[in-house]
Amino acid sequence: MKNEKIVLGQFFTKDKLWLKPHIINFINDSHCSLAYDPFAGNGDLLFATIDNTFVREAMGLDIDKSLKWQYNDSLIKIPHIENAIIITNPPYLSSYSASRKGLKEKVNIYFNSSIYDDLYFIALDKMLEAQDYVVAIVPETFINSSYRQKKRLVSITVLEDNPFTDTECPVVVLCFDDKPKDLASILIYKNDKLVCNLEAVEKQRLFPKNNVPITFNSKNGWLAIKCVDGVNKDDFIRFDFKKNMNYDWDNNIKVSSRLFTLVNLDVKPSNRKELVVKCNSILSDLRKASFDLVLSPFKGNSKSGIRRRRLDYLTARAIIEKAYELSIKGECYEQH
Repeated sequence: MKNEKIVLGQFFTKDKLWLKPHIINFINDSHCSLAYDPFAGNGDLLFATIDNTFVREAMGLDIDKSLKWQYNDSLIKIPHIENAIIITNPPYLSSYSASRKGLKEKVNIYFNSSIYDDLYFIALDKMLEAQDYVVAIVPETFINSSYRQKKRLVSITVLEDNPFTDTECPVVVLCFDDKPKDLASILIYKNDKLVCNLEAVEKQRLFPKNNVPITFNSKNGWLAIKCVDGVNKDDFIRFDFKKNMNYDWDNNIKVSSRLFTLVNLDVKPSNRKELVVKCNSILSDLRKASFDLVLSPFKGNSKSGIRRRRLDYLTARAIIEKAYELSIKGECYEQH
């Protein structure tokens, strides 16, 4: 670990591609005179803001004493600055990752006093407490989180191009002001394009009813799921028979498997194809209606530049249950 920023999961933003036209408008419309980064690092976000917006002054803080900024642990407290807009890339590090990397003792001071399991949520709370206007680059998994101050959002921008030099972490740009809103008023962009609002995404979520006996990661399962998009054209998440997927099921299916799985559920062989077709149809409709945003991002993009996605098991279960109800209607469920 070179310095405390790396220990705390900080990534360095080099490319100004995050600064989309609607984000520039948000910064300008705030009428703030100072760009303020409490996790300033090399200052790239501050320099990009001054070069591309009406803001002409900048101030940074950082926990790394070797940098030029004033020292401050901004995960503990961020000082309020009059007429300032925070523009930052806070540290990302989950409690689980900290334990796995042997860093838990270094970050326990933050997690022990928080309800959150990732440093960037803690950072967001501190920023929104300090200032009315905040622009933050955070992991895209934020969209599927239960973060408690989402109603202060103005927009969420999915960046399919990578603004980092040192990670492929899929990210979004969040713009907050001081006014609580309904979810329909919170806009979602993909890169430069407005695609929907947050309410539209939330309405598409599927939740399992647990009304059909289903076992994941079963070596005796007949229903195969490729749970992550590939990089090649047409290599998407899909449901199929295991014989149709080129995968070593016997050696690779474990309790911890998340990228491929075999699912066991009692369906007559004569009805299984219908269930597979219906599962894929429901999945396709879900992806289109939610602009893919109900599915978690996966590292990197496809060769065509589209963000890869991962299907979680809760959503997969809900899809299977819905397909079962729509296509099978209980007639092929075999009691044993």
